[in-house]
Amino acid sequence: MKNFTFLFAGLFLSMASFAQTHEITELWDHSIQSSAVWDDVEEEWTGGAAPEWMGGTTERGLAHFDGKLYVPSRKDGNQILVLDATSGLLIESETITLAAEEVFGGTLPINSIAVTQSGKFIISNLAANTQSVDVETELPNGMYKAYMVDPTDNNKVTKLFEWHNVGDEVYPGFRLGDGMNFYGDIADGQTGYLITGTAANRYILRWDFVNGVVADEPVIIELLDVVPAPVEGAAISLGIAPQYWPIDENSFMVDGHSTVPMVFDMTGNMLASFTGPVGPTQPGVSGGAYFEFKGKHYVVAPSTNHVGEPKNSFQAFEIVDGDFEAAVSLGVLPELGMGSVSNTSYINPVVVDVQSDQVLFYVMFANNGIAGYRLTYDPGTSIITPESNSTAVLFPSPATDVVNFSVRMTSVEIYNIAGQLVKSAADVDAVNVADLKGIYLVKGVDVHGLRLAKKLVVR
Repeated sequence: MKNFTFLFAGLFLSMASFAQTHEITELWDHSIQSSAVWDDVEEEWTGGAAPEWMGGTTERGLAHFDGKLYVPSRKDGNQILVLDATSGLLIESETITLAAEEVFGGTLPINSIAVTQSGKFIISNLAANTQSVDVETELPNGMYKAYMVDPTDNNKVTKLFEWHNVGDEVYPGFRLGDGMNFYGDIADGQTGYLITGTAANRYILRWDFVNGVVADEPVIIELLDVVPAPVEGAAISLGIAPQYWPIDENSFMVDGHSTVPMVFDMTGNMLASFTGPVGPTQPGVSGGAYFEFKGKHYVVAPSTNHVGEPKNSFQAFEIVDGDFEAAVSLGVLPELGMGSVSNTSYINPVVVDVQSDQVLFYVMFANNGIAGYRLTYDPGTSIITPESNSTAVLFPSPATDVVNFSVRMTSVEIYNIAGQLVKSAADVDAVNVADLKGIYLVKGVDVHGLRLAKKLVVR
């Protein structure tokens, strides 16, 4: 798998901050598990409930803007619920009700939500078959629709587009809208794009916006691969309810029920994914967010469903040096999961608020609950000096049994990611690393008296 740093040239040129401290703090947790009580007699958790506003998978989307969380809900009509991001509590007075004559159509009239850079909300429906036709009228009735809700203009609703591909002989009828996201803005002088994709298929659809105007037709991107790979003879598919996270103008992350989070370019080529020893526990969940903080890459993604352990949980990862294969787990969230109720939507949204000194991120499992967390990072004390003037090369990379040096080394020290010395040797041109696995830092001095400081990945 390619190293994702190709997209971010100039980053991660030094290992000076190899010794590091991440801290994830729970802000609040409103879930079945968090409100349950341990029964000493039965030796099990009892009771517990999801928030009252949460129905039976009637809440599948999540967005964040300016200290508030926004959840599209169909429990009591088509609404956008507003939560205080500092407490996770519903602000009933700010609920946005969407009129039936303005937002309608599709299998589910509202399902997904995103937010533009300027704070406009984008909502979309779920269309089960974009080639569906009404039997009596012979008119298309499976349109995929997207709307903009403007909170600065009394929550005015503007339909952005409605799309179908009835009669299309190249592409089949799509199920669209299980997940949707937006990158950029919708305004004069601005550009952006709305991204969604097909359930149980391999296509991504992107609607481009230029100067506030949406393109008449989407760009259809065919994915060329997925992780895990389909069984022999099976077609490439994202599975049920794929979710999307735009990274920049040229790349996005997607995760479906049949896959783990994957990064693609806009031509469908996979750039990176969790193909190393560390990654989400199960592929049978959909969601995830990618972000950068203090020069590092991170992913927060659902890790287990209601049959995993802990049940219905998320996991935070540092993507070390931008390499998904070298991902390091920062912890499972919540530690005991959110609850054991089945989430038949398979949708588990994550949103982030990256600030100068912290990242606030929020996770939700339909039917089970919602929680908020804070991520901070302390670079700590470097275990190496930035200078590495030796021309020695380490190979192979990644290593499995032995790491070789192109120049004989008078001394070698290998440190783990916590800064602990795990192996040392003297007067060698190779070191056995068969008992190691993960990411390490190799320090040493070569026969010319020059210092070496390089990263080593062992599988």
